[in-house]
Amino acid sequence: MKYWLYGALLCLGACQTRSATEQETPTLQEALPGVWATIAFRVTLNATDSSAVPEVFEVPENEWEVRLGMRPIMTYYDLDHRYRMEYRNSADSLTRLTRGLWNVFGDTLMLIAPDATYQYEVKVAGKRATFRCLLDWDGDGKENDEYIGIQEFIREN
Repeated sequence: MKYWLYGALLCLGACQTRSATEQETPTLQEALPGVWATIAFRVTLNATDSSAVPEVFEVPENEWEVRLGMRPIMTYYDLDHRYRMEYRNSADSLTRLTRGLWNVFGDTLMLIAPDATYQYEVKVAGKRATFRCLLDWDGDGKENDEYIGIQEFIREN
């Protein structure tokens, strides 16, 4: 009888620990609001001809200004489900501004801009998030180019 009671208490303690850990992990909906910087990305360009070798365009962390002549893209996710993306050149002048709405469905982030709608599968780990999607990066009319972007949480709004 003593061993059964000890086993039940041990199981109960393990179950409570697991529940507390699960509660500490915020959902994407909870983690997203704030200011995020796109610090790196990689796009695999897949041609419409399946026999062609895919091309890769990559901007590693800390190479934005060298590779693109601009600063990392800053995205502001507001609590009211609005967002804005600021594109700035090396001199910190605003060169482009995109505004729209965002919403989350499980691990999918939907960004609705005036001219397009994007869906990303997002995984958050600490202060970083990985965004994945298929899009038409090369303008060939097919959403077959694989995008992987890394964003880093900067601060709350």
